[in-house]
Amino acid sequence: MLAALFGSLLTTVTAPATAAPATTPTIQPVPTAPAGKSAQRPLSRNGNQSEPRHWHPGRSTLPQSATAPPVGDTGSATLVVSVRDRFGARPKTEHASYALAFDLATGALTGVPLTNGQGSARLTPGTYLVQAFVETPEANGQLSLSMPMQAQVPVVGSTQTTLDARGTARVTASTDRADAQLAGGTVQVTQRTPGELIWYAADFDYPGGIYVQPTNQVPGLDLNVYTALTRNGASTSPYIYHLTFESTNGIPPQPAFTAQTTALAAVTMQVNGQGQTACGRIGAQGYDPDLPIGLGTSVTAGPVPATYEAYFTPGTNVLWSPTARILPADCTETAGGDYFITERTFPTAGPYAVTFGRAPLGPTVTRSSNPYAFWPAERDGDVLRFGIPAYADAGARNGGPTANFAADYPATTGTTTLSLADGTILGSTNRTAFGEFPVPSEELQYVLTTEAIRDAPWSSLSTRQRAVWTFTSAHLDQAASLPLLAVRYDLGLDNLNRAPAEAPFTFDVSVEQSGSEPAQQIESLTLSASFDDGATWQPVSLARTGDRWTASLTHPATGGYVSLRATATDLAGNAVDQTMIRAYGLAG
Repeated sequence: MLAALFGSLLTTVTAPATAAPATTPTIQPVPTAPAGKSAQRPLSRNGNQSEPRHWHPGRSTLPQSATAPPVGDTGSATLVVSVRDRFGARPKTEHASYALAFDLATGALTGVPLTNGQGSARLTPGTYLVQAFVETPEANGQLSLSMPMQAQVPVVGSTQTTLDARGTARVTASTDRADAQLAGGTVQVTQRTPGELIWYAADFDYPGGIYVQPTNQVPGLDLNVYTALTRNGASTSPYIYHLTFESTNGIPPQPAFTAQTTALAAVTMQVNGQGQTACGRIGAQGYDPDLPIGLGTSVTAGPVPATYEAYFTPGTNVLWSPTARILPADCTETAGGDYFITERTFPTAGPYAVTFGRAPLGPTVTRSSNPYAFWPAERDGDVLRFGIPAYADAGARNGGPTANFAADYPATTGTTTLSLADGTILGSTNRTAFGEFPVPSEELQYVLTTEAIRDAPWSSLSTRQRAVWTFTSAHLDQAASLPLLAVRYDLGLDNLNRAPAEAPFTFDVSVEQSGSEPAQQIESLTLSASFDDGATWQPVSLARTGDRWTASLTHPATGGYVSLRATATDLAGNAVDQTMIRAYGLAG
């Protein structure tokens, strides 16, 4: 079961959870972005946090990051905590193994180990927010999680406080859609202090519900609720609601929230097919700079190509990244499948549209707006790092996942080699567009080559790729993007990513540039097409208008696929030679 979690922006600790019954729907959580504060843990290169944010079942000891000051500190006080579950009983240790005391002046966190609902700890005198996670076996056999809390506890000498879950209230969320039921989400409580923001949170995966402590007005104490609702709360649904609710300066006595569908942003999510029978998942990640825990989840939607529905609470405080994943036809969860992501805000209620899986699938060198995102290609001192999304779709300019140290893309075999301009090889990996290479400090011209072959049961597109980047780089005192180029396409294809056979065809071409410096003017662009999987090539006519080109060619009558090869250079001498075999299909 996903778990409760809590901490301050200086420390991150987690709370206990118990495995859910087999009948509980499982909704796939998406990686969550860290808070918009400097002390949160970083993201790893594949988008996951560098340490798990969820408690591991079976672990009942106090996390090491929540420790009390040494006994005997000058001026230390004693906090004695008693805990009761929702029926007034002292919970067994496995259902409440510790309480937390947050210093309201500094945000510092002290853990209070509990044994059968009782415990104590030595800490610095002051005023504290004291909180615990308490599991209660309900009368129907389900397990609930309560978060009893005392918002302001003056601790001087020996101080006793009771955290009683009988005073907590269940958090609920709903819409006016009759069959939309809760499938997942997160409850977050934050308290602003003169020091660090303090917080604790829990996920909606307790079948008996999540309960929070109502309060009177407490300045700086906020409750934020994110919920995902699907048809009947199931893990397979043709729609998903992403709802956010907030209560500021206190927690209401009845934290029950509802939303009218007509008051939401209604997003039509078109998921294109990739030339094979496949299954799709839809979802979203949400980043709110004022919250410590990211938002979002995904749900199995059904066959692709198809159109599905997603609904969002309108507003501009959350940067949403809608997502789609293409899986094998039986919807089996795999380590990957094509994964597409874009960024949107939904400032007002009303209709919106997003299309995923638009061919061609190829590399992108820009990054998302999330300040914690990595550049796809960067230099840090005298190390060059690459994690380039190699199968980004035509509409998702900030790409999707990359290969990583542990694995390449699913169903893909790739290599990446870094060389000097004279051909001297500096290093290589058996990954697609991924690697980390130490380099000399002086300014030199480099050549990065990546090649990949894939045989994916969900896609017959981009079966082979080759990209060669040429760029110049010198020592940097801090990490910054490398000046890579990528050729991007905007094709008018059908929802199976096909263009008409035996007909003239035009489409837009542009050159994407990575880097924090002002973009260089593109000096040249060439384009060739192949109708026999790269055995022969023919030039494609290009007409330039500003920073875009219009390509014109005539498709053969035989159907099949079109492969594309492009070269581009900028005025600084950076270049790319980019080939995609089976870039898109032909409907003949």
